[in-house]
Amino acid sequence: MVGIEMYAEIQKLKKLGFKKQRAARQLSIDTKTVRKYWDMSEDEYISYQIESRERTKIMDPYRDYVLEKIKTYPEITSAIIYDNLREDFTDFSPSYRSVRLYVCNLRDSEGIPAPVKIRQCGENPELPYGFQAQVDLGQKTLKDPYGRSIKIYIFAMVLSSSRYKYVCFQLEPFTAQTFIQAHDRAFKYLGGRPVEIVYDQDRVMVVSENAGDIIFTDVFENYKNYAGFSVHLCRGSDPESKGKIEAVIKYVKYNFLSCRTFHGISKLNSDGLAWLDRTANGLTHETTKMIPSIVFAQEQKHLKPVPELSSPIVPKTAIVRKNNTVMYKQNRYVMPAGTYQPGKSVLIESDENSEVIRFYDFKDKSFIDEHRLEPGIGKCIRNNHPERDRFTKHKELKEKAITGFGENEKAILFLENILMLKPRYTRDQLSIIIKLQEQYSAEELDFAVEYCLGRGLFGASDFRDTLEYLHKEPVLQESKIDLPLKYSVVTAQSRSLEVYSNLFAGGEG
Repeated sequence: MVGIEMYAEIQKLKKLGFKKQRAARQLSIDTKTVRKYWDMSEDEYISYQIESRERTKIMDPYRDYVLEKIKTYPEITSAIIYDNLREDFTDFSPSYRSVRLYVCNLRDSEGIPAPVKIRQCGENPELPYGFQAQVDLGQKTLKDPYGRSIKIYIFAMVLSSSRYKYVCFQLEPFTAQTFIQAHDRAFKYLGGRPVEIVYDQDRVMVVSENAGDIIFTDVFENYKNYAGFSVHLCRGSDPESKGKIEAVIKYVKYNFLSCRTFHGISKLNSDGLAWLDRTANGLTHETTKMIPSIVFAQEQKHLKPVPELSSPIVPKTAIVRKNNTVMYKQNRYVMPAGTYQPGKSVLIESDENSEVIRFYDFKDKSFIDEHRLEPGIGKCIRNNHPERDRFTKHKELKEKAITGFGENEKAILFLENILMLKPRYTRDQLSIIIKLQEQYSAEELDFAVEYCLGRGLFGASDFRDTLEYLHKEPVLQESKIDLPLKYSVVTAQSRSLEVYSNLFAGGEG
C-alpha cells in the first residue's frame, strides 16, 4: 500500500491528463500500482488504509519465524524464505506472492532493507572511425486517426564513433529476411558498412550461443558472409555492452514516436528520415558534445563498400571449417582435402528442383565440389574415394557384371552371395569382376564360377585366383636320371626267380 503522499501525486498527474503508464514512469512505480489507485476516491483510500491496518494477515502466525530469518540473514530472499516455510511447516498454505509482500512490508517496518548489489561499470574507450556499429530492435504502440492502437516495430543502427544513426519501421515483427533487408537499407543510407556490428542475442539471427561457437540462422549467416562484416554478440542480460543503441531506441520511442499519430508506414518512415536529418543527427550529442552529421563526414571515409542486395534472395555462403567440411542446412558436406584456409568462404549453388548442390570459391568463383542434397539434419555427407567411379550407380555395376556372364544363372547366384557377404564393398567387388570379364574367355569364367560355387568361395579375390590357377595348366614331363661315368659301364647280372625263392626258403643262392 502506498502512502498518502504517493496517492496524492497519482491523483495530481491524473488531473493533469497523464496516461497511467506515463504516470508510472514519472513516479518510478509499477503501472499496476498506479492502476490500483487511479480511480480510488480520497474517502475510499482512507477506508482502505484503516482496513489494511486492522486486517489480520495470513502470514501473521509466521511473523516471528520470518523476522528471525531476516535478522540472521539480511541478504535472504523471499523465495528462500518461502521454501523454508514450506519445509519447516507441513501445513503451510500461503502463496509465494503473499510471502513476498509480507517480507517487503516487514523489512520496511523493522528497518532491515535488503542489501543492494551495485554493479560497477566502466566507460568503453572511443573506437576508431568506421570500426563498429550497434544494432537493436524495439517496438512502440501508436494511435491512428480513428483511435485504434497500431504496434510499430523499430530497427535502429548507430555508428559507435560519430553516433550517426539510422532508423526504419515496419508493421510486422522482424524476421531473418526483413532483418537483413533493414541492414541493406542502413548501409545504403550510411554509404558503407563498419568492420564490426554489435548485436543482442535475438532469435532472428542467433540459433544458439553454443558456449562461444555461435550458431546463426542460415539467412543471417549467409548475409554476414556476403556483406563481409564481423559480429560481436552481447551476453544475455547485459544491456550496458551496447548502451549506445539502447539509448537510440529510447530516443526514437520517447522523442520521435511520442505523441505522434500514425498515418501509414510509408509516411512514418519518410518522417523518420527527416527527423534523423533534423534532430537525431543534426543536434549536438549530449555525450560527445559534437553534431553527429558533422563527425560522420569524416567517419564515412572509413566505411567499407558492401554489395547491394539485387533481390530478396541472399547468395548462400558458408565458411570452410578446419576439417574441410561446410555446414549447409544443418548437415556437414566434406570438401576435397586441402580446401581449408583460414577465413575461406564458399558460394553454394542449389536448385530447389534438383538434388545436387555445388560449391564454388567465394573469391574467384572456381568450382570446388558437388554433392547430392541430403535430407534430414546432423549428417556428414562425403563423396566416394576419388579413385572410384563416383557417379556410376551400384545397380548399373551389378547389371554390367551379370551381362558379362551372359545372364548365367549360376553366375547370378555367385554374385548374389558376394553382395550378401560383403555389403560394404559391393562396388569394389563388382569392379574387380568386371575387369576379369574383360581378360578371360566365357568358358574360363563359367568354369571358374562352378569351381567357386562348389567350394564356397564367394569373393572377387578368390574368383581372380581361381582364374589365374586354371589358366596355367601344369605339363607333366618324364623324369630321366643321369648316372656317373664310372657306373655306366657296370652291367647287372640277371638271375632266375628260382634263385630268389631258394633264398627265402633258407637255401643258398
